[in-house]
Amino acid sequence: GAKIYYTTDGSDPTASSTEYKAAISVTAAVTLKAIAVKSGMNNSAVASASYTIKGTVASPEFSVASGAVNSGTEVTISCATEGAKIYYTTDGTEPTASSTEYKAAISVTAAVTLKAIAVKSGMNNSAVASASYTIYTPKYSVGDFVLKNGTILSKDKTPEKDTVAAVIVCAAADGKPALGVGIVHNQMVWCTESAAGYNTNITALQGDKTSDYMDGSDGWDKLKAACSDAASNPENYPAWNYSLTYAKNNGLTGDLATGWYLPTVAELYTIYQNKTAVNESLSKAGGSTFDTSFYWSCCQNPSSDNYARVLNFSSGAMSNCGKYIDFSYVCSVRAFN
Repeated sequence: GAKIYYTTDGSDPTASSTEYKAAISVTAAVTLKAIAVKSGMNNSAVASASYTIKGTVASPEFSVASGAVNSGTEVTISCATEGAKIYYTTDGTEPTASSTEYKAAISVTAAVTLKAIAVKSGMNNSAVASASYTIYTPKYSVGDFVLKNGTILSKDKTPEKDTVAAVIVCAAADGKPALGVGIVHNQMVWCTESAAGYNTNITALQGDKTSDYMDGSDGWDKLKAACSDAASNPENYPAWNYSLTYAKNNGLTGDLATGWYLPTVAELYTIYQNKTAVNESLSKAGGSTFDTSFYWSCCQNPSSDNYARVLNFSSGAMSNCGKYIDFSYVCSVRAFN
């Protein structure tokens, strides 16, 4: 039959303090003091209990965001709360402190959902973090055919005559699209001797087979910025113009009607590295193969204004050639997403 009275401000309670009637919710640091009172009896001793609010452990973070990844991708899990331990599951269930403790990077070799919590003594467990992964399947492989109707044909197949727009020479990787080459190649000059670009030092186009200027998709814009006659007289730049008009001259329409360009020497070197597979597909398509010829790149020779970079498809060696000389071949390339 005793009644309980309490305080939350640290003062000693009396029978005039707040009477206890329901559970007290602790939402901040507090000291509760209480006495019990009954008529005809001495009041109880004061009981006291002090509380602080537990901190919450920071949520775990995954080094790789959810999405498609290459098989064997390693995912690390970290927590910003010092001294916290991480526990995880790979079967979609909610993790607890009884789950597998994280100690080393997790290799993703199949579709999986990782869930993790971080735990530290004296603190609330973190929220559950989750990341889902699938294994990336390349849309294009080296040697695959891109048909004129926009569909893909496996390199293991033989396409019908005059149906191929391009052959894939580099699969998509590191966030970059696949690269394809047109099946028809021709010999011509890089530019005429009367072209503004013949004696112009085009620094924006300088590069070699392993560094500097790697992606030639903006090459024509760079040439036009440096050479006053490029936009108005593209015929002064036969190698460039051949690539720009590849789609029109080969009956390509729709999405394939645009995006063709003269490759950098780095892109030519990628073709050279995959020459065997690429040539096999080009032969099936009835196209021009890369044998022992020299091919023009869009790259300027930094040491001589009237020379441009060429790649020798016999050895893979890069060299320089006078822009007006017509024994080098031209191929047109395009990115494929």
